[in-house]
Amino acid sequence: MIRIQNILIIEPENTNNFYPFSVMHPVWELRFGCHRLFEKIKIEFPESKIFYQGRKLQTLSFHQRFGINDENLSNDSLLIINSKVIPNSNLWDTILEVLMNDPDRSLVISKNNEPIIAWLDKANWVENLSKIELSNLKSQFFKNFKNIEKQNIQTLEYLHEAILLNDEAIIEDSKNFKLFSKYDVNKYPGTHALNPSNIYLGNGVKIYPTVVLDASEGPIIINRNAKIMSHATLVGPCYIGSNSVIKIGAKIYEKTTIGEFCKVGGEVENSIFQSYSNKQHDGFLGHSFISEWVNLGADTNNSDLKNTYQNISLRYRDDLVDTKTMFMGLLCGDHTKTAINTRFNTGTTTGIAGIVFNSDFPPSHIKSFSWGGMKDSPTYKVEKAIQTARIVMQRRQRELSDTEIKIMENEYHKVNDKK
Repeated sequence: MIRIQNILIIEPENTNNFYPFSVMHPVWELRFGCHRLFEKIKIEFPESKIFYQGRKLQTLSFHQRFGINDENLSNDSLLIINSKVIPNSNLWDTILEVLMNDPDRSLVISKNNEPIIAWLDKANWVENLSKIELSNLKSQFFKNFKNIEKQNIQTLEYLHEAILLNDEAIIEDSKNFKLFSKYDVNKYPGTHALNPSNIYLGNGVKIYPTVVLDASEGPIIINRNAKIMSHATLVGPCYIGSNSVIKIGAKIYEKTTIGEFCKVGGEVENSIFQSYSNKQHDGFLGHSFISEWVNLGADTNNSDLKNTYQNISLRYRDDLVDTKTMFMGLLCGDHTKTAINTRFNTGTTTGIAGIVFNSDFPPSHIKSFSWGGMKDSPTYKVEKAIQTARIVMQRRQRELSDTEIKIMENEYHKVNDKK
């Protein structure tokens, strides 16, 4: 049996590929399926010590928000995982297979000639720890080790790929909820379920009469203290996080993940809500990613299909990327708000702390701190944006930290220094 004492999770080389989520968060915090990426690793290795190395402020913010204390790596073996690697059964089987062949030898696992995982035996790194940049798997130190190419390891190269693969991730993660209660019509009278054995319910879940749960094509997981209000329909595979509310008449289609403390209504398809975001009213959201502390006003809609049925491109900072799919909607950064009747075109990205309220379709890229959402819109003053963020977070008994404020200020200057 291979013993993994230490695990180090690092960020990808280009964090802009996960914009706008990566403005406020390290990549390993991305919610994909039912869990965040780092949580999947913790579940798989509950006895291992897990450490994190990434951009300084985002990593510090992560430590503060999740109550993680800095510890010292123990004098033992170390597994390093690039956080763009998808943590699933295939990954764990591949790592185990590689290590079983030569457990006492340090090595690097690559995909397409890019090192993405490293296994360091105690003898090969502990004495030289102060000289090693562990977060750079391309450094000369790692080039000294055996390199094994593995094409079967799945990775997320861009944020939008999490949307496209979210159904697979929900199904993979559903194994972690086998101890949850199964749906029982006697406990939830007046509700209807298809394939009820594929429905998993946490403690304190409330499901009101006339709700329909359709798990015929994939699991439905509803975490603790979530509330599903009357006339809502959920289609699996989908995940509803703890303390979230699905509003009256909501239509939650397959491949959808809603993190904790969200309020969601209207029509949602193949989308991911990170956490603490609201879409309480009618309106369509499809093939989209919503970061934290976002509020989508009533009848906010997005298009996720061009009339020409052509592939959709997304702008990640300054790079225009072909998603190689005809379905793609909105990537929305933290603390962004929309007015009633806001409309987003296919393949739109919006940075953090924007206020979008124009009646016309805004452009496909909306800068951070935009006051209006159009190309010529003025900038939302950073002091006002921080003040609003404080008010919003305090309503959920959360506080905006000095570290998060610094990240917001840095993003504000990055946007305005380009003018």
